Amino acid sequence: MKKSDLYMVIIVIAIILMFISLTSWVLNQSNLAILSANFGVVLLVVMMLWQHRES
Repeated sequence: MKKSDLYMVIIVIAIILMFISLTSWVLNQSNLAILSANFGVVLLVVMMLWQHRES
């Protein structure tokens, strides 16, 4: 798997988690909303740090 494909998969997973967060917030499931939003942000931060580590 190429790096660009891996980055794209991570971004798609993070977007899905943000959508789950928004949906669960609308449905008054605050714990799930907070957990999924935080996990999506952590995925994006780790990907960004990993990408900039090499340069």
